[in-house]
Amino acid sequence: MKVELLVSKWCPTCPQAERIWGEAAEKVPMDFQVVDVSDREGRELISRLRIKTVPAVVIDGALKSVGVQPLGEVIKLLGEVAA
Repeated sequence: MKVELLVSKWCPTCPQAERIWGEAAEKVPMDFQVVDVSDREGRELISRLRIKTVPAVVIDGALKSVGVQPLGEVIKLLGEVAA
């Protein structure tokens, strides 16, 4: 499972999302990557998926959530996607 967390340098909640998703990546097997929306890859993702806000989570090419979720919800989401 490929998980991309889209963030921005100006986003006040993105560091918290990075910490939570980093913890989840240690517990659940995944290909985890933090993508800044100012980078080319990030711009392509937000354009293709019409993402309007960050932090946003893209799993296997599909937008799955926006905002910051507690670790338990993140792990539950990953379990649902993997099932």
